[in-house]
Order: sequence, then structure tokens, then C-alpha cells
Amino acid sequence: MTSPSAQTILVTGANGYIALHIVDQLFERGYNVRGTVRSQKASDKVRQVFTQYWGSRLQTVFVTDLTKPECYAPALDDKITAIIHAASPVHDVVEDNVRDMLDPAIKGATAILDAVSQMAPPSCRRVVQMSSFSAMLDPAQGFRPGYTYTEEDWNPVTFDEAVAFKNSTELYLASKSLSERATWEWVSQRKPDFDIVFVNPSMVFGPHLDELDATSTTSTGAMLWSLIDARSVPPLMFGGCVDVRDVAAIMVSALETPEAAGERFLVAYHFDWQSAADAAREGCPEITDRIPVGEPGTGKERALEHIYQVDGTKSVRVLGVKYRPLEETVKDSIHEFSEVEQRMRR
Repeated sequence: MTSPSAQTILVTGANGYIALHIVDQLFERGYNVRGTVRSQKASDKVRQVFTQYWGSRLQTVFVTDLTKPECYAPALDDKITAIIHAASPVHDVVEDNVRDMLDPAIKGATAILDAVSQMAPPSCRRVVQMSSFSAMLDPAQGFRPGYTYTEEDWNPVTFDEAVAFKNSTELYLASKSLSERATWEWVSQRKPDFDIVFVNPSMVFGPHLDELDATSTTSTGAMLWSLIDARSVPPLMFGGCVDVRDVAAIMVSALETPEAAGERFLVAYHFDWQSAADAAREGCPEITDRIPVGEPGTGKERALEHIYQVDGTKSVRVLGVKYRPLEETVKDSIHEFSEVEQRMRR
């Protein structure tokens, strides 16, 4: 087997919240990385986070349109041994469901496969795609208490149904399911020389690798900070979460593990806001007076009565990555944003 130091992994959307952690994990395991970005600003961000590797084990290339196979030409050559596809097209304003959301999502998932099959030599053995729990969640079933989601589940929405959606959240969920289905269909029809793995994380929390300059950010990593100064424990709207560092470790393990070929992995464990508040009050005593108390110790029991659960044990069993406890994720996240808040006050 070729050693990691002799391999270069392509990571798309390398400047993203999760992708930066993926790049970090790849470096820890000895790989070289080529990251795709859309802009010079994004490239500068990657360089700033990984200054010590820049120009030796790390480079970035510009791929400005993820929906066109030919745009990947600068990123693909015989040095690339595997790909982690963590990027997704940007959806700024959705005025037309097909043009602005569905087509970009579907083409963004399959264009890289076309690019690899057309331009990459046999050295590229695997593409690990990051999907989402949204591709498994059936929103028509609501909170679905008593049900446990697994890799066998799919959001059953059809393309025609998604075209007619007026709700932006439903449309987003549909785009994740339809894009993943399109990828599996592509594999079934094309039977490529490389194999595919899907990783489907639920709500992703945990610290950022890049330095934040505000407590408000578009990443889901900021959601735990919403506990601070809240009048009460937030209502439960989702039943699973995962630490961003664990997502990254699972993505890399999915790249390395032979048994992962052709599989999809739900990456999640139980979440409820009461348990998060309990963890925050325990792990962050310096700001405990800013965290709502609620009813300590009742979180999971009440969540089981209110919302679905998730079973993310397949990734542990097959990929060998253990989830870190919610307490660690909450503590690290709130400490990060507390430090940001202190910097802003100086």
C-alpha cells in the first residue's frame, strides 16, 4: 500500500468549516492536500490556517463552477489518489427552484464524477462525498417520536414535488436527497473504475480552525452559542448532532477503509438542548449565570417523547471512529465563542 506521504488528496471547498478540519486530519495522517476554492480570499483563508504546510504539502486551485466537469481540469492530475468532495454550490437567492437550487445541487454532486472519469488517470481510487442527514430525513413525518433513522432511510421527495415547493427549508432538504440519489444512479449506470462513499452528518457543532472575528457566523458551529443569555432552553427542532472534528475523522477513515466502498454512513448521535445546557453549565462555570437552567437531567428522556432519534453506530463499527461526548463539544464551542466575545470587547 502506498504511504500517505506519497499521496495527494483533493479536497473540494477546502476553506469551509468542515473542510478545514478534513484538511487538518489529512495532514495528521501524513497526506498531501490539494484544495479547491472559488476565490483568492478563500485561498488566503486556507493558507492562513495551514501556514506551515503551504507550498510543500498544501496547494489550492481555483474551481469557480462546481457544476461543470471541465472546471475541475486544473485540480486533477496523476498525483491525485482520492477525492473528498466537501463543497456544494452556493445558493444566494432562490427565485426558481430548478435553476437556483435543484440543478446546481444535482450537477454539483455528479460533475466531479464526470471530471474524474474523463480526466483523472486510474490513480484516483475513491471519491468520498459529503451529503447530509437531510437526505435521510422524511420531513413529511414531522418530529416522528419513537422512530430511529438509519442509513436505510431516504427522504422520499421526488423532483417534481421539489419543483413545486414554496418552503425554502423543504427545498433545501429535497436538494440533498435528490443530489445523493443522482450520484448513486450515476455510479449504477457508469460503473466507474473508482468507488464512492457517502458520509451524511446531522447538525454539526464544534470549534472552528480559522479565527472568528464575530460571534455571529453562518456555520452551524455557532448554534451552541445561542444558549448564552437565552431566556430559556430552546425548543428541540432536531434530534441528532455530531462534532465537526469527528465528521472530519470519519471522512478520512471513509477514504482509507476498504470496507467502506459503496456505503453510506449516517454520522450522528443523540442531541437535545437541555443536555447541551447542562453540559454548558458544567463545562463553562465562568459564564454559568448566562446559561438557562431549564430542568437539568431531563433532556434525553423528554426528547425521546418528542422527536426522532438517530443511529450513527455503523460509522463506529465500520470506520472505527468513536464520537466524542456532547459535553466536550459544548465546552469547546462555548469557550471558543467566549474568547471571540472577549476580543470584540477590547
